[in-house]
Amino acid sequence: MNENGKGKRIAAMVGVVLIAIMVIATFITAFTDQTGKYFRSCLIVTIALPIALWVFIWSYGALMHRHTIASYDIDSESDSSRMTENSSSESVPADRADQPANKTDVV
Repeated sequence: MNENGKGKRIAAMVGVVLIAIMVIATFITAFTDQTGKYFRSCLIVTIALPIALWVFIWSYGALMHRHTIASYDIDSESDSSRMTENSSSESVPADRADQPANKTDVV
């Protein structure tokens, strides 16, 4: 494994551990906090932390001009999800849907 992949795995594990800690802390404070102040704080951080991690991953990809898991690309769907039905009821990729499916469709 190269050095770059190892750093990504470590960062991912840190993110998962932080989220797990916040979920556990929220659960504990739900039963132990009498005023509700800490519970609300933990709940907000539990919701905000994954969103913040997504924003960081997305901004890194945008700044480095790289495709990341957080990239939002409408046009980069997989070929299986871009299948459409043509006139002969055969599945073809969306970019070839206007072409005849076989020679009998050609007039």
